Amino acid sequence: MRREVVLAAVVLAASRPAHAYEFWLRARTVGQAYQLREYRLFGPDLFLGRHLITQTLALRIDDIGDLSLARRRSRLPDRGLRISWQSYLRVDHDFGDFSSGRITLPGPIRRDALDVIPELQEWVAQLDLMYGYVQLDGLADDRATVQLGRILADDGWGTTAYDGASGRYRIGEVAVTANAGLRVRAASPLGVASYELDGTSGAGCREYVEGPTPGTGHWQLIDRMRTITNHRLSSDYEYCPQRDVAQPTVGISLATARSRHWIAELGYRRTWSDTVGLIGDVARNPGTDKGLYPNEFGQAPATGVNEERLWGRVQGDVRTGDVRLEPYADARFSILHAAFDRADAGVRVRDGDHVIEPRLEYFFPTFDGDSIFNAFSIEPTTDARLAYTFAPAGEWHGTADAWLRRYAHEDNTTSFAGGFDAGVEHVFGDSWRGRAAALWDDGYGGRRVGGDAEAAWRAEPDLWLRGRALVLGVHEDQQLTTIARSYVTSSVVASSTFQLSDGVGLHAIAETDYDAIHDLQLRVIAVIDLAFIPEP
Repeated sequence: MRREVVLAAVVLAASRPAHAYEFWLRARTVGQAYQLREYRLFGPDLFLGRHLITQTLALRIDDIGDLSLARRRSRLPDRGLRISWQSYLRVDHDFGDFSSGRITLPGPIRRDALDVIPELQEWVAQLDLMYGYVQLDGLADDRATVQLGRILADDGWGTTAYDGASGRYRIGEVAVTANAGLRVRAASPLGVASYELDGTSGAGCREYVEGPTPGTGHWQLIDRMRTITNHRLSSDYEYCPQRDVAQPTVGISLATARSRHWIAELGYRRTWSDTVGLIGDVARNPGTDKGLYPNEFGQAPATGVNEERLWGRVQGDVRTGDVRLEPYADARFSILHAAFDRADAGVRVRDGDHVIEPRLEYFFPTFDGDSIFNAFSIEPTTDARLAYTFAPAGEWHGTADAWLRRYAHEDNTTSFAGGFDAGVEHVFGDSWRGRAAALWDDGYGGRRVGGDAEAAWRAEPDLWLRGRALVLGVHEDQQLTTIARSYVTSSVVASSTFQLSDGVGLHAIAETDYDAIHDLQLRVIAVIDLAFIPEP
């Protein structure tokens, strides 16, 4: 017995204390089941089922290496290097007949749905890394921060991601951020199709086949004559080489700290890609083949710009007595299209429980430089909006919004649409909550009038029950369609949340929709939510 005690004492004396990193973990499992209706000119319509399972995992680890902990234990100022990790993974699987079925094409030819619509691969069996990067804080006397990995980028109107590095350095009241890498797209490792630049398709891509003399070639589906090896989880027939090309991207921004109630930011981003040359090792016509695109006269550039934008933002926070003013203005300029594509300006006026926000918005659709959508007519819109919110600490809450939209058509004519919506919410004791809202929208595009009501009941401390009913009358615009239809659409949603334990919840949602156009539609969703925060 004495020998065991001595051995244990030696082991304890020789071992070093182990400290766990500070981390946060959240997992979510979502199951969905619903049907999509495929309309046919001849014969009955076809209903296609979707059975989706989505698993997400968010992970954050702080103070890797216990560097901050060591400084605190030594009673030193907590300044210096701090290492952390943040990531978000997503797994999607669709085992319904929408993505696993076959589609009949003219001929007749039957092809896997994945070959006709390659984007379905994102749902069949896909592992995506939405973001994941190591962050180094506290560099250069706490003035610099560096991120390495898959990093999110946001210009105020949309989020994308790139694989690379980002550095932020603070000089007085100004922070300079520079980043570079490869833009994330569907072809990236663990790529995300949601980050693909707008306007490019993955199906029906064509290559240019040169003729006997320059200018006499024709377009045809890429590799149409090759032998097909069938794969059930990916598209194996048509493909788009331009979507597989790497897209280098660089960006820089200047941002001020909140000084004298104002903050401002100015940023720039440029993304480009190489032009696809020959497809495969052997050219279809070795003597004349110049690559994917026409290039008999050397007209195809070596590289092309996918996006190039400047943006600026300014926000304020000013108090005059009991009134708080928050003015703001934002604008984005597309150098590629030589046009302002997004802009807004407004002010939030807060007076006690009341908030009023007048706002102007401008939107001009722009797309990837490779997109054929740039050749079509683009109609910008301008919105004037007025929002009101009543949010006291008591039982009543209310919102109201009114808007007027101007459409600028290609023939220099204009059209208008406008409307309003309003809602009121009331808390009944500790268990009940009710809400009702109404909507009216009329003008260019048609008319929509309706409303909804919902109620929530906390039946038990760990059980919530909710219900919602919606009715909307739709009248289509005769100027935009040959058959202006009028119909009523209705929807009923029932949902519940059950808290299994601390950090573990189960959500269930059932939705039924009906109207004369789409008939009866059903949708069922189940969510298992897990959040784990270790004890200190």
